Amino acid sequence: MSGSSEPSKPSTESPLNELKGPVLRRSLAIVTIAWMFGSVWMTTTAGAPITQFARALGASEFQFGLLTALPFIASLLSMPASMLIEATGQRKKIFLWSLMFQRLLWIPIALVPWAMVHWFGRESAPHAMAALLILIFLMHSGQAFGGPAWVSWMADVVPDRRRGKYFARRRQWGMLSAIPAALVVGWLLDHYVRGEDLETTMRWCAAIFIVACICGSIDILMFIAVPDVPKRPQGGKELLHSLISPLRNRQFLWFCAYVAVMVFAVSFMGQFVTLYMIERVRLDNMGVQIMLLVVPMTTQLALMSVWGRAADRMGKKPLLMLAGVGVTVPAFLWVFVTPELWWIGIVASILGAAFWTGIEIANFNLVIEMSDSQRADGQPQVGGSAFMAVNAIVINVAGCLGGLSSGMIAKYLKDWSWVPFEGFKAITYFEVLFIVSGVLRLASVVIFLPFVHEPQARPTVEALRFMTSNIYNNLHNAIHQPLRFVGMVDDEEVKKKQTSPMKRD
Repeated sequence: MSGSSEPSKPSTESPLNELKGPVLRRSLAIVTIAWMFGSVWMTTTAGAPITQFARALGASEFQFGLLTALPFIASLLSMPASMLIEATGQRKKIFLWSLMFQRLLWIPIALVPWAMVHWFGRESAPHAMAALLILIFLMHSGQAFGGPAWVSWMADVVPDRRRGKYFARRRQWGMLSAIPAALVVGWLLDHYVRGEDLETTMRWCAAIFIVACICGSIDILMFIAVPDVPKRPQGGKELLHSLISPLRNRQFLWFCAYVAVMVFAVSFMGQFVTLYMIERVRLDNMGVQIMLLVVPMTTQLALMSVWGRAADRMGKKPLLMLAGVGVTVPAFLWVFVTPELWWIGIVASILGAAFWTGIEIANFNLVIEMSDSQRADGQPQVGGSAFMAVNAIVINVAGCLGGLSSGMIAKYLKDWSWVPFEGFKAITYFEVLFIVSGVLRLASVVIFLPFVHEPQARPTVEALRFMTSNIYNNLHNAIHQPLRFVGMVDDEEVKKKQTSPMKRD
Protein backbone atom coordinates (compact mmCIF):
# COMPACT_ATOMS: atom_id res chain seq x y z
CA MET A 1 0.00 0.00 0.00
CA SER A 2 1.36 3.42 -0.98
CA GLY A 3 0.16 6.96 -1.44
CA SER A 4 -1.01 9.60 0.99
CA SER A 5 -4.67 8.58 0.89
CA GLU A 6 -4.10 4.92 1.76
CA PRO A 7 -3.09 5.15 5.45
CA SER A 8 -6.42 6.68 6.37
CA LYS A 9 -8.35 3.81 4.85
CA PRO A 10 -7.88 1.28 7.69
CA SER A 11 -8.97 3.81 10.29
CA THR A 12 -12.26 4.59 8.55
CA GLU A 13 -13.02 0.99 7.74
CA SER A 14 -11.53 -0.53 10.87
CA PRO A 15 -13.72 -3.43 11.96
CA LEU A 16 -13.52 -2.42 15.61
CA ASN A 17 -14.67 1.09 14.70
CA GLU A 18 -17.70 -0.29 12.90
CA LEU A 19 -19.16 -1.60 16.14
CA LYS A 20 -19.01 0.62 19.19
CA GLY A 21 -21.22 2.08 21.86
CA PRO A 22 -24.86 0.88 21.84
CA VAL A 23 -24.40 -1.10 18.60
CA LEU A 24 -21.51 -3.07 20.08
CA ARG A 25 -23.31 -3.71 23.37
CA ARG A 26 -26.44 -4.85 21.53
CA SER A 27 -24.42 -7.17 19.29
CA LEU A 28 -22.60 -8.75 22.24
CA ALA A 29 -25.92 -9.26 24.04
CA ILE A 30 -27.45 -10.97 20.99
CA VAL A 31 -24.47 -13.32 20.62
CA THR A 32 -24.78 -14.28 24.29
CA ILE A 33 -28.58 -14.78 24.29
CA ALA A 34 -28.35 -16.81 21.08
CA TRP A 35 -26.00 -19.26 22.77
CA MET A 36 -28.54 -19.85 25.54
CA PHE A 37 -30.62 -21.54 22.82
CA GLY A 38 -27.56 -23.07 21.17
CA SER A 39 -26.40 -24.69 24.39
CA VAL A 40 -29.78 -26.44 24.69
CA TRP A 41 -29.24 -27.82 21.18
CA MET A 42 -25.71 -28.98 22.02
CA THR A 43 -26.70 -30.58 25.32
CA THR A 44 -29.76 -32.43 24.03
CA THR A 45 -27.90 -33.88 21.04
CA ALA A 46 -25.00 -35.13 23.18
CA GLY A 47 -24.69 -37.57 26.06
CA ALA A 48 -27.26 -40.30 26.59
CA PRO A 49 -29.71 -39.59 23.69
CA ILE A 50 -27.31 -40.18 20.79
CA THR A 51 -25.69 -43.13 22.58
CA GLN A 52 -29.09 -44.75 23.25
CA PHE A 53 -30.17 -44.02 19.65
CA ALA A 54 -27.06 -45.76 18.29
CA ARG A 55 -27.40 -48.66 20.76
CA ALA A 56 -30.99 -49.21 19.66
CA LEU A 57 -29.72 -49.58 16.09
CA GLY A 58 -27.13 -52.14 17.23
CA ALA A 59 -24.02 -49.99 16.75
CA SER A 60 -20.77 -51.90 17.06
CA GLU A 61 -17.76 -50.79 19.11
CA PHE A 62 -16.09 -49.59 15.90
CA GLN A 63 -19.18 -47.59 14.93
CA PHE A 64 -19.14 -45.87 18.33
CA GLY A 65 -15.53 -44.92 17.63
CA LEU A 66 -16.58 -43.71 14.18
CA LEU A 67 -19.28 -41.52 15.75
CA THR A 68 -16.51 -39.87 17.76
CA ALA A 69 -14.33 -39.47 14.66
CA LEU A 70 -16.94 -38.01 12.28
CA PRO A 71 -16.69 -34.36 13.41
CA PHE A 72 -12.93 -34.57 12.98
CA ILE A 73 -13.24 -36.02 9.47
CA ALA A 74 -15.70 -33.30 8.50
CA SER A 75 -13.25 -30.63 9.67
CA LEU A 76 -11.25 -31.11 6.45
CA LEU A 77 -13.83 -28.78 4.91
CA SER A 78 -12.46 -25.92 7.02
CA MET A 79 -9.75 -25.09 4.48
CA PRO A 80 -12.11 -24.78 1.46
CA ALA A 81 -14.34 -22.70 3.72
CA SER A 82 -11.41 -20.43 4.57
CA MET A 83 -10.59 -19.99 0.88
CA LEU A 84 -14.18 -18.95 0.20
CA ILE A 85 -14.19 -16.56 3.18
CA GLU A 86 -10.95 -14.85 2.19
CA ALA A 87 -11.94 -14.66 -1.49
CA THR A 88 -15.43 -13.22 -0.91
CA GLY A 89 -15.33 -11.61 2.54
CA GLN A 90 -18.90 -12.87 3.08
CA ARG A 91 -18.39 -14.24 6.59
CA LYS A 92 -21.91 -13.64 7.90
CA LYS A 93 -23.63 -15.19 4.89
CA ILE A 94 -21.37 -18.27 4.91
CA PHE A 95 -21.93 -18.73 8.64
CA LEU A 96 -25.73 -18.40 8.45
CA TRP A 97 -26.21 -20.82 5.53
CA SER A 98 -23.74 -23.42 6.82
CA LEU A 99 -24.96 -23.46 10.42
CA MET A 100 -28.67 -23.45 9.51
CA PHE A 101 -27.96 -26.46 7.31
CA GLN A 102 -26.25 -28.12 10.28
CA ARG A 103 -29.06 -27.47 12.75
CA LEU A 104 -31.90 -28.42 10.37
CA LEU A 105 -30.20 -31.73 9.58
CA TRP A 106 -31.24 -32.95 13.03
CA ILE A 107 -34.76 -33.46 11.64
CA PRO A 108 -33.67 -36.16 9.13
CA ILE A 109 -31.23 -37.51 11.74
CA ALA A 110 -34.22 -38.01 14.01
CA LEU A 111 -36.71 -39.30 11.45
CA VAL A 112 -34.88 -41.24 8.71
CA PRO A 113 -33.41 -44.09 10.86
CA TRP A 114 -36.65 -44.35 12.86
CA ALA A 115 -38.74 -44.47 9.67
CA MET A 116 -36.53 -47.21 8.19
CA VAL A 117 -36.95 -49.39 11.28
CA HIS A 118 -40.68 -48.60 11.51
CA TRP A 119 -41.40 -49.48 7.89
CA PHE A 120 -38.94 -52.31 7.23
CA GLY A 121 -38.58 -53.89 10.68
CA ARG A 122 -35.70 -54.63 13.03
CA GLU A 123 -33.68 -56.33 10.28
CA SER A 124 -33.20 -52.92 8.64
CA ALA A 125 -31.36 -51.58 11.71
CA PRO A 126 -27.85 -52.00 10.19
CA HIS A 127 -28.91 -49.94 7.16
CA ALA A 128 -30.53 -47.36 9.44
CA MET A 129 -27.26 -47.15 11.40
CA ALA A 130 -25.37 -46.52 8.15
CA ALA A 131 -27.85 -43.77 7.27
CA LEU A 132 -27.36 -42.25 10.73
CA LEU A 133 -23.58 -42.13 10.28
CA ILE A 134 -23.95 -40.42 6.88
CA LEU A 135 -26.36 -37.82 8.24
CA ILE A 136 -24.18 -37.17 11.29
CA PHE A 137 -21.21 -36.62 8.97
CA LEU A 138 -23.18 -34.10 6.87
CA MET A 139 -24.29 -32.34 10.05
CA HIS A 140 -20.71 -31.95 11.25
CA SER A 141 -19.73 -30.76 7.76
CA GLY A 142 -22.01 -27.75 8.17
CA GLN A 143 -20.21 -26.85 11.39
CA ALA A 144 -16.80 -27.33 9.77
CA PHE A 145 -17.71 -25.05 6.86
CA GLY A 146 -19.32 -22.30 8.94
CA GLY A 147 -17.03 -22.40 11.96
CA PRO A 148 -14.07 -20.44 10.47
CA ALA A 149 -16.48 -17.75 9.25
CA TRP A 150 -17.92 -17.34 12.76
CA VAL A 151 -14.52 -17.15 14.46
CA SER A 152 -13.19 -14.61 11.93
CA TRP A 153 -16.39 -12.55 12.21
CA MET A 154 -16.42 -12.57 16.02
CA ALA A 155 -12.73 -11.60 16.06
CA ASP A 156 -13.82 -8.28 14.51
CA VAL A 157 -16.94 -7.93 16.66
CA VAL A 158 -15.57 -8.56 20.17
CA PRO A 159 -12.83 -6.12 21.29
CA ASP A 160 -9.55 -7.95 21.91
CA ARG A 161 -9.18 -6.57 25.45
CA ARG A 162 -12.46 -8.26 26.48
CA ARG A 163 -12.40 -11.57 24.60
CA GLY A 164 -11.33 -13.91 27.36
CA LYS A 165 -13.84 -12.55 29.86
CA TYR A 166 -16.65 -12.10 27.30
CA PHE A 167 -16.56 -15.60 25.81
CA ALA A 168 -16.25 -17.11 29.29
CA ARG A 169 -19.35 -15.20 30.42
CA ARG A 170 -21.17 -16.18 27.23
CA ARG A 171 -20.58 -19.84 27.93
CA GLN A 172 -21.68 -19.39 31.53
CA TRP A 173 -25.02 -17.96 30.43
CA GLY A 174 -25.40 -20.87 28.04
CA MET A 175 -24.99 -23.32 30.90
CA LEU A 176 -27.96 -21.81 32.73
CA SER A 177 -30.19 -23.25 30.01
CA ALA A 178 -28.07 -26.32 29.25
CA ILE A 179 -28.15 -27.79 32.77
CA PRO A 180 -31.99 -27.94 33.02
CA ALA A 181 -32.11 -29.32 29.47
CA ALA A 182 -29.74 -32.16 30.41
CA LEU A 183 -31.83 -33.02 33.48
CA VAL A 184 -35.09 -33.02 31.50
CA VAL A 185 -33.57 -35.28 28.84
CA GLY A 186 -32.34 -37.74 31.48
CA TRP A 187 -35.77 -37.80 33.15
CA LEU A 188 -37.58 -38.41 29.85
CA LEU A 189 -35.29 -41.27 28.86
CA ASP A 190 -35.58 -42.94 32.27
CA HIS A 191 -39.38 -42.71 32.37
CA TYR A 192 -40.29 -43.43 28.75
CA VAL A 193 -37.40 -45.47 27.32
CA ARG A 194 -37.60 -48.89 28.92
CA GLY A 195 -36.22 -52.34 28.17
CA GLU A 196 -35.28 -53.40 24.66
CA ASP A 197 -38.17 -51.74 22.82
CA LEU A 198 -36.23 -50.43 19.83
CA GLU A 199 -38.99 -48.27 18.36
CA THR A 200 -39.90 -46.64 21.67
CA THR A 201 -36.25 -45.75 22.32
CA MET A 202 -35.84 -44.30 18.84
CA ARG A 203 -39.15 -42.43 18.94
CA TRP A 204 -38.31 -40.59 22.16
CA CYS A 205 -34.73 -39.87 21.09
CA ALA A 206 -36.08 -38.54 17.78
CA ALA A 207 -38.48 -36.23 19.63
CA ILE A 208 -35.57 -34.90 21.70
CA PHE A 209 -33.53 -34.28 18.54
CA ILE A 210 -36.37 -32.33 16.91
CA VAL A 211 -36.76 -30.06 19.94
CA ALA A 212 -32.99 -29.58 19.87
CA CYS A 213 -33.22 -28.65 16.19
CA ILE A 214 -35.72 -25.88 16.97
CA CYS A 215 -33.52 -24.42 19.73
CA GLY A 216 -30.41 -24.69 17.58
CA SER A 217 -32.10 -22.93 14.65
CA ILE A 218 -33.18 -20.04 16.91
CA ASP A 219 -29.52 -19.71 17.96
CA ILE A 220 -28.37 -19.20 14.36
CA LEU A 221 -31.31 -17.01 13.27
CA MET A 222 -30.59 -14.50 16.04
CA PHE A 223 -27.26 -13.69 14.35
CA ILE A 224 -29.18 -12.03 11.52
CA ALA A 225 -29.47 -9.01 13.84
CA VAL A 226 -25.68 -8.81 14.37
CA PRO A 227 -24.04 -6.34 11.93
CA ASP A 228 -21.90 -7.81 9.18
CA VAL A 229 -18.47 -6.30 9.79
CA PRO A 230 -16.95 -5.70 6.33
CA LYS A 231 -13.98 -7.82 5.30
CA ARG A 232 -12.03 -6.95 2.18
CA PRO A 233 -12.02 -9.83 -0.37
CA GLN A 234 -8.62 -11.13 -1.42
CA GLY A 235 -7.44 -12.69 -4.65
CA GLY A 236 -4.40 -13.95 -6.51
CA LYS A 237 -1.09 -14.01 -4.65
CA GLU A 238 -2.60 -12.16 -1.70
CA LEU A 239 -5.16 -14.93 -1.19
CA LEU A 240 -2.52 -17.66 -1.51
CA HIS A 241 -0.24 -15.84 0.93
CA SER A 242 -3.02 -15.51 3.51
CA LEU A 243 -3.80 -19.23 3.26
CA ILE A 244 -0.21 -20.44 3.71
CA SER A 245 0.84 -17.87 6.34
CA PRO A 246 -0.24 -20.10 9.26
CA LEU A 247 2.06 -22.85 7.94
CA ARG A 248 4.99 -20.43 8.11
CA ASN A 249 4.30 -19.48 11.72
CA ARG A 250 6.48 -21.85 13.74
CA GLN A 251 4.91 -20.91 17.08
CA PHE A 252 1.44 -21.55 15.69
CA LEU A 253 2.51 -25.00 14.46
CA TRP A 254 3.98 -25.98 17.86
CA PHE A 255 0.76 -24.84 19.46
CA CYS A 256 -1.28 -26.92 16.98
CA ALA A 257 0.88 -29.96 17.74
CA TYR A 258 0.20 -29.59 21.48
CA VAL A 259 -3.55 -29.27 21.06
CA ALA A 260 -3.65 -32.01 18.40
CA VAL A 261 -2.06 -34.60 20.69
CA MET A 262 -4.33 -33.48 23.52
CA VAL A 263 -7.44 -33.85 21.35
CA PHE A 264 -6.19 -37.22 20.06
CA ALA A 265 -5.94 -38.35 23.67
CA VAL A 266 -9.36 -37.01 24.68
CA SER A 267 -11.05 -38.50 21.60
CA PHE A 268 -9.79 -41.91 22.77
CA MET A 269 -12.55 -41.77 25.36
CA GLY A 270 -15.33 -40.05 23.40
CA GLN A 271 -18.48 -42.15 23.30
CA PHE A 272 -16.83 -44.88 25.35
CA VAL A 273 -17.17 -43.05 28.67
CA THR A 274 -20.95 -42.84 28.14
CA LEU A 275 -21.04 -46.48 27.06
CA TYR A 276 -18.96 -47.48 30.08
CA MET A 277 -21.34 -45.70 32.47
CA ILE A 278 -24.36 -47.43 30.90
CA GLU A 279 -22.99 -50.95 30.42
CA ARG A 280 -20.43 -51.44 33.22
CA VAL A 281 -21.35 -48.98 35.97
CA ARG A 282 -25.08 -49.55 35.31
CA LEU A 283 -26.12 -45.93 35.68
CA ASP A 284 -29.58 -44.99 34.48
CA ASN A 285 -30.02 -42.23 31.89
CA MET A 286 -30.51 -39.53 34.50
CA GLY A 287 -27.31 -40.65 36.23
CA VAL A 288 -25.40 -40.50 32.94
CA GLN A 289 -26.73 -37.02 32.19
CA ILE A 290 -25.85 -35.77 35.67
CA MET A 291 -22.37 -37.30 35.76
CA LEU A 292 -21.28 -36.52 32.19
CA LEU A 293 -23.18 -33.30 31.43
CA VAL A 294 -24.69 -31.58 34.47
CA VAL A 295 -21.68 -31.95 36.79
CA PRO A 296 -19.15 -30.78 34.13
CA MET A 297 -21.35 -27.85 33.12
CA THR A 298 -21.86 -26.80 36.72
CA THR A 299 -18.10 -26.92 37.23
CA GLN A 300 -17.54 -24.84 34.11
CA LEU A 301 -20.20 -22.38 35.24
CA ALA A 302 -18.26 -21.82 38.47
CA LEU A 303 -14.78 -21.60 36.92
CA MET A 304 -15.28 -20.19 33.42
CA SER A 305 -14.88 -16.55 34.45
CA VAL A 306 -11.69 -17.40 36.39
CA TRP A 307 -10.09 -19.00 33.32
CA GLY A 308 -11.33 -16.10 31.15
CA ARG A 309 -9.78 -13.44 33.40
CA ALA A 310 -6.57 -15.45 33.60
CA ALA A 311 -6.39 -15.64 29.78
CA ASP A 312 -6.72 -11.84 29.54
CA ARG A 313 -4.31 -11.03 32.40
CA MET A 314 -1.80 -13.89 32.58
CA GLY A 315 -1.58 -15.05 28.96
CA LYS A 316 -2.46 -18.30 27.21
CA LYS A 317 0.65 -20.47 27.58
CA PRO A 318 0.57 -20.70 31.41
CA LEU A 319 -3.10 -21.72 31.18
CA LEU A 320 -2.23 -24.47 28.69
CA MET A 321 0.49 -25.71 31.05
CA LEU A 322 -1.72 -25.75 34.16
CA ALA A 323 -4.75 -27.20 32.39
CA GLY A 324 -2.71 -29.75 30.44
CA VAL A 325 -1.18 -31.25 33.57
CA GLY A 326 -4.49 -31.13 35.44
CA VAL A 327 -6.56 -32.79 32.73
CA THR A 328 -4.27 -35.84 32.86
CA VAL A 329 -5.54 -36.90 36.29
CA PRO A 330 -9.23 -37.64 35.48
CA ALA A 331 -8.26 -39.98 32.61
CA PHE A 332 -6.67 -42.34 35.14
CA LEU A 333 -9.49 -41.87 37.66
CA TRP A 334 -12.03 -43.42 35.26
CA VAL A 335 -10.15 -46.73 35.61
CA PHE A 336 -11.28 -46.99 39.24
CA VAL A 337 -14.98 -46.25 38.63
CA THR A 338 -17.20 -49.25 39.47
CA PRO A 339 -20.87 -49.67 40.46
CA GLU A 340 -19.72 -49.46 44.09
CA LEU A 341 -17.27 -46.59 43.52
CA TRP A 342 -19.45 -44.61 41.12
CA TRP A 343 -18.64 -41.38 43.00
CA ILE A 344 -15.11 -41.46 41.58
CA GLY A 345 -16.78 -40.70 38.25
CA ILE A 346 -18.17 -37.50 39.77
CA VAL A 347 -14.67 -36.48 40.88
CA ALA A 348 -13.26 -37.30 37.42
CA SER A 349 -16.01 -35.27 35.74
CA ILE A 350 -15.36 -32.26 37.98
CA LEU A 351 -11.60 -32.32 37.42
CA GLY A 352 -11.92 -33.02 33.71
CA ALA A 353 -14.35 -30.14 33.18
CA ALA A 354 -12.35 -27.75 35.37
CA PHE A 355 -9.08 -28.22 33.48
CA TRP A 356 -10.46 -28.84 29.98
CA THR A 357 -12.19 -25.47 30.27
CA GLY A 358 -8.76 -23.86 30.58
CA ILE A 359 -7.51 -25.62 27.44
CA GLU A 360 -10.60 -24.59 25.47
CA ILE A 361 -10.41 -20.94 26.53
CA ALA A 362 -6.66 -20.65 25.89
CA ASN A 363 -6.98 -22.39 22.52
CA PHE A 364 -9.96 -20.31 21.42
CA ASN A 365 -8.39 -17.00 22.48
CA LEU A 366 -5.12 -17.77 20.73
CA VAL A 367 -6.86 -18.71 17.49
CA ILE A 368 -9.30 -15.79 17.54
CA GLU A 369 -6.37 -13.44 18.26
CA MET A 370 -4.62 -14.74 15.15
CA SER A 371 -7.87 -14.58 13.13
CA ASP A 372 -8.31 -10.86 13.84
CA SER A 373 -8.30 -8.72 10.70
CA GLN A 374 -5.93 -6.27 12.39
CA ARG A 375 -2.83 -6.50 14.51
CA ALA A 376 -2.57 -4.64 17.80
CA ASP A 377 -0.87 -1.74 15.93
CA GLY A 378 -3.90 -1.34 13.64
CA GLN A 379 -2.23 -2.75 10.53
CA PRO A 380 -3.90 -5.49 8.44
CA GLN A 381 -3.06 -9.00 9.65
CA VAL A 382 -2.20 -11.72 7.15
CA GLY A 383 -3.90 -15.07 7.64
CA GLY A 384 -7.31 -14.21 9.00
CA SER A 385 -9.66 -17.18 8.92
CA ALA A 386 -6.86 -19.45 7.65
CA PHE A 387 -5.50 -19.72 11.19
CA MET A 388 -8.85 -21.06 12.36
CA ALA A 389 -9.06 -23.42 9.38
CA VAL A 390 -5.54 -24.83 9.76
CA ASN A 391 -5.99 -25.15 13.52
CA ALA A 392 -9.27 -27.00 13.00
CA ILE A 393 -7.83 -29.33 10.37
CA VAL A 394 -4.68 -30.24 12.33
CA ILE A 395 -6.62 -30.78 15.55
CA ASN A 396 -9.47 -32.65 13.95
CA VAL A 397 -7.33 -34.96 11.86
CA ALA A 398 -5.71 -35.96 15.14
CA GLY A 399 -9.15 -36.33 16.71
CA CYS A 400 -10.33 -38.44 13.79
CA LEU A 401 -7.35 -40.75 14.13
CA GLY A 402 -7.97 -40.93 17.87
CA GLY A 403 -11.62 -41.86 17.43
CA LEU A 404 -10.85 -44.48 14.78
CA SER A 405 -7.95 -45.87 16.82
CA SER A 406 -10.10 -46.20 19.93
CA GLY A 407 -12.78 -47.94 17.88
CA MET A 408 -10.25 -50.43 16.52
CA ILE A 409 -8.78 -51.09 19.97
CA ALA A 410 -12.27 -51.61 21.39
CA LYS A 411 -13.12 -54.00 18.56
CA TYR A 412 -10.02 -56.20 18.93
CA LEU A 413 -10.04 -56.17 22.75
CA LYS A 414 -13.79 -56.67 23.04
CA ASP A 415 -13.50 -60.09 24.70
CA TRP A 416 -10.17 -59.48 26.47
CA SER A 417 -9.84 -58.97 30.22
CA TRP A 418 -7.09 -59.12 32.82
CA VAL A 419 -7.17 -59.07 36.63
CA PRO A 420 -3.91 -57.45 37.89
CA PHE A 421 -4.26 -58.91 41.39
CA GLU A 422 -6.87 -60.57 43.54
CA GLY A 423 -9.67 -58.27 44.62
CA PHE A 424 -9.07 -55.70 41.85
CA LYS A 425 -11.55 -55.17 39.04
CA ALA A 426 -10.95 -56.78 35.66
CA ILE A 427 -9.13 -54.58 33.14
CA THR A 428 -10.98 -54.48 29.80
CA TYR A 429 -10.70 -52.40 26.65
CA PHE A 430 -12.44 -49.53 28.47
CA GLU A 431 -9.63 -49.25 31.02
CA VAL A 432 -6.99 -49.60 28.28
CA LEU A 433 -8.50 -46.61 26.46
CA PHE A 434 -8.58 -44.53 29.65
CA ILE A 435 -4.93 -45.29 30.52
CA VAL A 436 -3.64 -44.60 27.00
CA SER A 437 -5.59 -41.33 27.00
CA GLY A 438 -3.95 -40.23 30.26
CA VAL A 439 -0.42 -41.03 29.06
CA LEU A 440 -0.93 -39.12 25.80
CA ARG A 441 -2.35 -36.08 27.60
CA LEU A 442 0.76 -35.81 29.74
CA ALA A 443 3.01 -36.37 26.72
CA SER A 444 1.46 -33.39 24.89
CA VAL A 445 2.44 -31.09 27.75
CA VAL A 446 5.97 -32.45 28.17
CA ILE A 447 6.92 -32.74 24.48
CA PHE A 448 5.32 -29.79 22.68
CA LEU A 449 4.36 -27.02 25.09
CA PRO A 450 7.96 -26.03 25.99
CA PHE A 451 8.41 -24.89 22.36
CA VAL A 452 5.44 -22.50 22.49
CA HIS A 453 6.57 -18.98 23.40
CA GLU A 454 4.34 -16.08 24.44
CA PRO A 455 6.52 -13.08 25.36
CA GLN A 456 3.74 -11.20 27.15
CA ALA A 457 2.68 -14.19 29.27
CA ARG A 458 3.30 -14.28 33.01
CA PRO A 459 5.13 -17.21 34.65
CA THR A 460 3.04 -20.32 35.25
CA VAL A 461 3.47 -20.07 39.04
CA GLU A 462 2.13 -16.52 38.97
CA ALA A 463 -0.83 -17.62 36.87
CA LEU A 464 -1.53 -20.36 39.41
CA ARG A 465 -1.45 -17.81 42.24
CA PHE A 466 -3.77 -15.51 40.30
CA MET A 467 -6.31 -18.27 39.70
CA THR A 468 -6.10 -19.58 43.27
CA SER A 469 -6.70 -16.09 44.58
CA ASN A 470 -9.70 -15.61 42.29
CA ILE A 471 -11.21 -18.96 43.22
CA TYR A 472 -10.72 -18.23 46.92
CA ASN A 473 -12.37 -14.82 46.60
CA ASN A 474 -15.30 -16.29 44.67
CA LEU A 475 -15.86 -18.98 47.31
CA HIS A 476 -15.43 -16.44 50.11
CA ASN A 477 -18.08 -14.19 48.55
CA ALA A 478 -20.47 -17.10 47.98
CA ILE A 479 -20.15 -18.26 51.60
CA HIS A 480 -20.48 -14.83 53.20
CA GLN A 481 -23.16 -13.37 50.93
CA PRO A 482 -26.06 -14.76 53.01
CA LEU A 483 -24.40 -13.54 56.21
CA ARG A 484 -23.83 -10.06 54.79
CA PHE A 485 -27.45 -9.97 53.71
CA VAL A 486 -28.66 -10.42 57.28
CA GLY A 487 -25.98 -8.12 58.69
CA MET A 488 -23.91 -10.77 60.47
CA VAL A 489 -20.71 -9.95 58.53
CA ASP A 490 -19.32 -6.48 57.94
CA ASP A 491 -18.63 -5.69 54.25
CA GLU A 492 -15.46 -3.71 54.99
CA GLU A 493 -14.04 -6.58 57.04
CA VAL A 494 -14.72 -9.03 54.22
CA LYS A 495 -12.96 -6.79 51.70
CA LYS A 496 -9.90 -6.54 53.95
CA LYS A 497 -9.69 -10.32 54.25
CA GLN A 498 -9.93 -10.71 50.47
CA THR A 499 -7.04 -8.30 49.81
CA SER A 500 -4.00 -10.17 48.50
CA PRO A 501 -0.86 -9.35 46.50
CA MET A 502 -2.56 -10.63 43.34
CA LYS A 503 -5.18 -7.87 43.62
CA ARG A 504 -2.54 -5.43 42.32
CA ASP A 505 -2.16 -7.28 38.98
